[in-house]
Amino acid sequence: MDRNSINSFYLTGSRNYALVTISLCKFLYGFASAAIAPLLVPLGESYGIRLEILSLVFAFSYLGQIIIVFFIGFFADKLGRKIFHISFIVMLALTALSFTFTDNYILFLMLFLLLGLFGISINMMSDSSLLDIFRVNRGYYLNIAHVFFGLGAITAPLVFNLLFNLTEDPMSIFMALTVCSLVVLLLIIPARYPADHDKSIRPSIIIDMLKIPRLVLINVFGMLAFGTVLAISGWMPTLFQKYLGVSASVANYSVSFFWIAAVLGRILAAFVSRRFREIFLIRIINVIVFLLIAVSFFLDEPVLLLADYLLLGFFMGTFTPLVVTYSAYVYDRYSSTRLAITFAAAALGMFSIPTIVGALGEYYAINKIIPFTAVFFLVYIFIFWKVFRGQEGR
Repeated sequence: MDRNSINSFYLTGSRNYALVTISLCKFLYGFASAAIAPLLVPLGESYGIRLEILSLVFAFSYLGQIIIVFFIGFFADKLGRKIFHISFIVMLALTALSFTFTDNYILFLMLFLLLGLFGISINMMSDSSLLDIFRVNRGYYLNIAHVFFGLGAITAPLVFNLLFNLTEDPMSIFMALTVCSLVVLLLIIPARYPADHDKSIRPSIIIDMLKIPRLVLINVFGMLAFGTVLAISGWMPTLFQKYLGVSASVANYSVSFFWIAAVLGRILAAFVSRRFREIFLIRIINVIVFLLIAVSFFLDEPVLLLADYLLLGFFMGTFTPLVVTYSAYVYDRYSSTRLAITFAAAALGMFSIPTIVGALGEYYAINKIIPFTAVFFLVYIFIFWKVFRGQEGR
């Protein structure tokens, strides 16, 4: 293992300070991700864009992540994480600032591509750093960190409504993201990160990881779960405005309510994970999620549908920290590279499922398309029972 001056620099060695400040990086990613949902309707109206074209926002936001995170994870393990974290936050701030000077839909898509690349890279560096800082009770600390992602996702629609009412410019949300990025940058510089890195790591380690069946299966599950979460939260404002006649401001708040539910679920999971093993919790929650998604097909009343989606947010919000933590038990080395596989799978789901839902949403009601994702979770009820039975990873 090696050290260098940037990655080993810190002003305070407090693990609690590191937990809070590194988790604030997850707040940034949650804010950037949730900012997409309230933008969709104004973008569509401004440029006269149909839903299947508008859904390209999701494709561009997550397409590049599928491949790039492999390189980011590998080089972070090879060269150290803190220098990458600082660099990506600076680039996220510059990208967010660029939105305020752009009025072309094609350029917007390019900026969403960059926003997604830098955002998921920041998120991955956060998780891998915290997993190595807190090696005992990982599930507890990672759930706490993921609460910050939820707080960012809650805040984005609220800030969007506030700024849009003041400026009538939907892109003003990105000025707020720029300011938040700079504040977080100043806060993480004094934090203590895991300073070790391994210059001897080889790209073949990715192939070795992909030969572990449980690691592959849990990441495929993550791909399906994360993609479905984004399809629900990302299209909720459009669904409630265009199909169910709800006002724009109330529809945008539905995203905040969804992530409030997810935060509450993650807080509960943080404490429950200290008593129950992660794979056990994933197995039980998967059954509940299957039932809730299937039931949503029969709900047309906005209040009932929102209640169902909020329950989904509560339970599905726990999947990300549980999947990430469980993968660490399956393979406990090279945290950034291992997480690169997880986040590449997640990006594939977040690229494909919301894009498909949006494309079909031009012809069918979105709340009648999303329930078909229940098939994924039905299949995994069987997989979790047959493949993961008795293999809890601790």
